[in-house]
Amino acid sequence: MTRIPLNSTEREQGGFTDRFIVAKTDLTDAVAGEAQTLVLAVLPIGTLVGAVAVRLTTAFNSADAAYVSTALTVGDDGTANLFLTSQELNAQGTTVFNKAGTGTLKAYDAANNLKATFTPTAAKKLADLTSGQVTILARLVALDQLA
Repeated sequence: MTRIPLNSTEREQGGFTDRFIVAKTDLTDAVAGEAQTLVLAVLPIGTLVGAVAVRLTTAFNSADAAYVSTALTVGDDGTANLFLTSQELNAQGTTVFNKAGTGTLKAYDAANNLKATFTPTAAKKLADLTSGQVTILARLVALDQLA
């Protein structure tokens, strides 16, 4: 997983501060039907998560025609889908290429984590994916730097 801070022009255009790129090589879980969670960012005390959106750049796929689902949610330590409810990323499923988050704004009084959870088709393994890449955009604000 790669984290790329957006430059000022990109921030003005979309209102996001960070880009997270997750490729199929980041999804290594080899247990059938088991989800894998990646920590996108550590959220220090005083962080505001203001927006999340997703752009599927390459649909996830495998050689197995029965592998029909690779679902993504984005949340924090307490709620896996707080910022983004389930988005289908698999080429064999009803693929969603662009999705806005839930609109939830959350400021943290205790340290937390921004997390992406990937869930495969039941009885399939994330490690068996052969292609796929998704970009997750987020607006992360350090409130103590503004006030």
